[in-house]
Amino acid sequence: MSGFKRVTRGTTEAGSRRTRTRWLLGTMVLGGGLIAAACGSGTPSAAPAKKSSHTSSTSSSSSKKKSSSTTTTAPSATPTTVAGATTSTVAGASTTPTTAKPSTTPATTKATTPVPTAAPSVNNALGGSNDFTTPAASLTGAGSTFDQPLFARQFYDFNKADSKVSVNYASVGSGTGETDILAGSVNFGASDVPEPAGTTGTGGAILQVPVVLGGIAMAYNEPCLGAHTHLTGTQIAQIYSGKITDWNTIDSSCPTGSAIEPVYRADSSGTSNAFTHYLTSVDPTDWPASLDGKQPAFPKGEGGNGNAGVAGDVQGGAGTIGYVELAYALQSGLNYAAVENSSGAFVVPDSTSVAADAAAFPAVSPTNYLIVNGSGAGSYPISTYSWVIVYQKQSNANNGLALGKMLDWMATTGQSDAGAIGYVPLPSNIQSLAISTIMQMENSSGQALFS
Repeated sequence: MSGFKRVTRGTTEAGSRRTRTRWLLGTMVLGGGLIAAACGSGTPSAAPAKKSSHTSSTSSSSSKKKSSSTTTTAPSATPTTVAGATTSTVAGASTTPTTAKPSTTPATTKATTPVPTAAPSVNNALGGSNDFTTPAASLTGAGSTFDQPLFARQFYDFNKADSKVSVNYASVGSGTGETDILAGSVNFGASDVPEPAGTTGTGGAILQVPVVLGGIAMAYNEPCLGAHTHLTGTQIAQIYSGKITDWNTIDSSCPTGSAIEPVYRADSSGTSNAFTHYLTSVDPTDWPASLDGKQPAFPKGEGGNGNAGVAGDVQGGAGTIGYVELAYALQSGLNYAAVENSSGAFVVPDSTSVAADAAAFPAVSPTNYLIVNGSGAGSYPISTYSWVIVYQKQSNANNGLALGKMLDWMATTGQSDAGAIGYVPLPSNIQSLAISTIMQMENSSGQALFS
């Protein structure tokens, strides 16, 4: 693709790109990018990922990747991550920032087979009244890159409140997160696309907890455009289908011949699922249902791994456009479009417009989860929830208690982290859904873990 220099990061494991990241003594060390923890404020932070690997043509397969790393302890205001990053919090870590060399081992942590234990005697009330009295636990998770910036901040803050609980999260995409939790190799998966009703894994029945709400920004790198150029759904569909190839077609102030280079997700992605469903809902002629899903065969463009991979490719290539969670566009300093909504208004994604879109879909559930193109003049039309997937029956009660309390905190008190970095606090009805779902968690004997 014109204007691109291929830069790859991370290691490959079972076909998935996984880059190592760790919280060590208050510092997040990342293979393939810059990241650090802010000392004093207790907020993880980073420098934006400049570029990531990408694949060309209509294929969704990813290319082979090499590993590279840079570390820093300089704090900044918001966390930034790269595709395939793994966030780890270390229980009882010092708040003094230091640097450490990243591990070259694969990022996925295999959960050992836990021994069933009786539920400890702790205050098991949920609903934001978390007393942080939990057993010691080291939790592993994998999945959505859409969630990664918020998860990094939330896991760090939760570890400060309950230092006995550490979390290692591999940001490898929704599809891989679903595979990992159903295989029982992690304690939780994260996906913007809930599993179908009745899905079971190696640990039995699953529960799906809403934890994140955000907008998908149409980020671009084209000097002839302003900060928030106007795009209709049809224009976006025709850019990604190859019918519109010149920025002059979008804005006459751009010189003729200003080539458009669309960037899409090469991996199995919940962000892609919401984005392509939006295109199908507004223009089924240019974007048919056959191109709606987590990993469709995009007719045009370059593939990037993870939200950060797409953001890095857009940042590094002139004329590019890509769809990313708003936090990635903000962290990368990218311009992003005002997109036409169902009322005909052109709206940029922010906490107000994404909340307005979500409000048009009050009956959200794991079987009714899509929230694109909501009604209302102030709604931003490309928005989505993201979900954490856990087993209903927790074979290790200690891990189950720690996991449930952490998810309760994330869906309630921890939502205060959302607005500062481009996400939207969960509406009260969705917080209630999260709590009622966590309440269904059980120990190995089928006894409720929470009351």
